[in-house]
Amino acid sequence: MTSNKSHLYLKCIVIIALLCTLISNGLILPVTSAAAENEGSTPTVFRTGFMQSVFADTDVRDAKIVLETHSREVARLLGLNLSASVTMFSDIGHLTEAIRKNELELAAIPSLDFLRIRKNVPLIPSFVGSNMATQGISYLIIARKDSGVSSFSDLKNKSILLPPVAFFEPSHLWLEVLLMKTGKESRDTFFHQVKESPKVSKAIMGVYFRQADAAVVTRAGFDTSCQLNPQLGTQLTVLAESPNLCDIVVCMLPSTSRKFRNDLSKSMLQLNETKTGKQMYTIFKSGGMALFKPEYLVGLEGLLRERALLIANKNKRK
Repeated sequence: MTSNKSHLYLKCIVIIALLCTLISNGLILPVTSAAAENEGSTPTVFRTGFMQSVFADTDVRDAKIVLETHSREVARLLGLNLSASVTMFSDIGHLTEAIRKNELELAAIPSLDFLRIRKNVPLIPSFVGSNMATQGISYLIIARKDSGVSSFSDLKNKSILLPPVAFFEPSHLWLEVLLMKTGKESRDTFFHQVKESPKVSKAIMGVYFRQADAAVVTRAGFDTSCQLNPQLGTQLTVLAESPNLCDIVVCMLPSTSRKFRNDLSKSMLQLNETKTGKQMYTIFKSGGMALFKPEYLVGLEGLLRERALLIANKNKRK
C-alpha cells in the first residue's frame, strides 16, 4: 500500500474501528437500521458511506471487504454483536441521494466535496482527520537548492510532480490559486511538464535525483523523509507552503437521534485519553479523529474565495 493510499485509507478504517470501540466501552448505544425495525428484528448496524475517490489506487471491492472484515473482527474480539455496513459511492451525487434517503448513519466526505454540498444536503459535520498536532494537511513546493530555482517564478518551463488529485485535491486547488495570484498562466502552459507521482516519497526522491525540477508534497511527508535522510534537508529547499487544509470531514446525519450524536461526540474526547484509543491510533499510524470545528475549513474556504475573486477579476480585464 502506498503512503498516499494509506493516508486516507487508514483514516477510514480508524473511523469504523473507533465506533466499534466506543460501543464496546458502553459509551454509545448501537444504531438499529430502520429497515431492520420494520422487519421486527434488531441487529445492530452502522451504515457508513465513503467516496470511492478515497481509494483511487485500490480496487473498491477490496477496500469494502477490508473495511467490513476489519470492523467485524474488532467487534468479535470485543465480544460485540455488531455489524458494519460499508457502501462505496462512485460520485458525490449518489452519496447525497443516500443521505437524503436516510440510508446512512455516518458519511466520510472529502472536504472539498463537503463544501460543495453542505448547503443543499442535511449533514452534521462531526469529526475531522487529525494529524497529531493539526487537523488537516499543509503542502510544499520543493526543488533542489543547486538547481537555479530559488522562487516559484523560476519554475517557468520546468517540470513538476503533483500528488494524485483523487487523494489530494486541495493541493491542486492551492497550486491553481498560486499560479493565478502570481500572474502566471495555467498550470499546463506555465510548466514544461506536469506529472502525478503516486507516492510522496517518490516525488521527493524524484526531485533529489533530478528526475523533476520541483514537486508538490505534504509537509508531514517531507519532514519525515528529511528525518530519515538528513541529506534531503540539506539538498532540497521549500519554494512555497500552503495553509493547513482539512482533508476529510466525517458527518453524522440528522436522522440519527440527538442523544446518539451527543454521546458519540463526548465519547470521542474520552477515547483520546484512554489506553485503548492511544493503542488504536498507534496501530493505524494516525492522530485519530478530532471533533469538528468550523475554523478547520477556513484554509479551504479562503482558497475557494480567492480563486473566485481572481477569476472574476481576470474576466473583467477581458
